[in-house]
This record gives sequence, C-alpha cells and structure tokens, in this order.
Amino acid sequence: MVGAREFEPPTPCSRRGVMKKIIVKKSHCCLVFLTVLFFLATPVMATQKAELWLWKFDEFLSGKCGWCGDFVTFKEGENRSSLSDFSLYDQDGYYAVSLKGPSMSTITLFGTEDFTTKQGFLIIIKQDNKTVSIDDLEAFIPETWVKVEAQEGVSGAYSAYYHSYPSFKNYIRSGKWGHWWDNLSSIPKPVF
Repeated sequence: MVGAREFEPPTPCSRRGVMKKIIVKKSHCCLVFLTVLFFLATPVMATQKAELWLWKFDEFLSGKCGWCGDFVTFKEGENRSSLSDFSLYDQDGYYAVSLKGPSMSTITLFGTEDFTTKQGFLIIIKQDNKTVSIDDLEAFIPETWVKVEAQEGVSGAYSAYYHSYPSFKNYIRSGKWGHWWDNLSSIPKPVF
C-alpha cells in the first residue's frame, strides 16, 4: 500500500507526554469546578442565619451530665415573645446557651415575656464565626459591657451586657434578635 503508515506502538516517552496532558486537563477542569463552587457557596455562607440553642438543666430531673438538658431553638429573625410552649418552661433548673452563626449576630434574653426589661436581660453579640457557649448566664458584671475572648474547644468570642435580676438564669421568658436598646440611655455602646 502506497502512503499507508505502519502502526507504531507508543514509546514510554510519548505515553508520559500524553499522560501529562490528560492530568493537566483534569486538573484544570477540577480547578474550574472548585472555583465556581467557591463563588456559588460564598453568598450562602455569608447569609447564613444565626441560631440560638437555649438549654435548660435540672440536675434532679436530668442528672449532672453536660448534655442531659432539654433545649429550645430559634433562628435569627424568629423573635420569641414567650417561651411558655417549651416543655421545661415551668421546671426547676437553669438555662445555658449555644449561639451559632456569623460574627455580629446579636440576641437578647429577657427575664419576662414580651421583651420587657424589668426582670433582667442579657445581650450577647458574637465576635467571630465560632459557636458561643455560655453555661452561667449570671457570670457577668452587671450594667457593664464585658468582652469574652475565644477559648479553643470551649467557646467563640463575644461581648455581653447583663442587667441583673435575682435568679435570672432560671427564668428566661423571651428572646429577641438584633439591636433594640438605643432608647435605653443606661446602656453604653458595646465593646468589640
């Protein structure tokens, strides 16, 4: 046959060249995919809503272990003027919180229903994206903004303002998201 080429098996050098081209193409496709995924996921992560887990512990009902309590949860924007629908609302015990979500998420817990301040309140402002855990809601200096640094494996950083009332940690009755206290002249600007 005139003009016909004989089949030549690929040499080790030519195989390496072909393999490099395949790897580069796959790497490029993977890099493009990851880049697109990153740009699509970033707005979702940036708009992630905060979430509060309000735990109630009663050592006589649930024991002294760390996760024996029952909890109620609500997401940012879901203000609760009453927690009376919570199964342990009337039980003895004390509350603790876990606050998840982005930095600057703000929640206030009140000692009365309908967000009134006469029986104490606690304002919590997240300072990073780590989960904030507070076991003792009365552990703050009253009428002062307190900045709490992050502790690895324990809690993220946050600022808190506590308006005290006797046994406040036992009687959380409502919760409100966001900044609401501008009309209260007794509260100074938060510390960050």
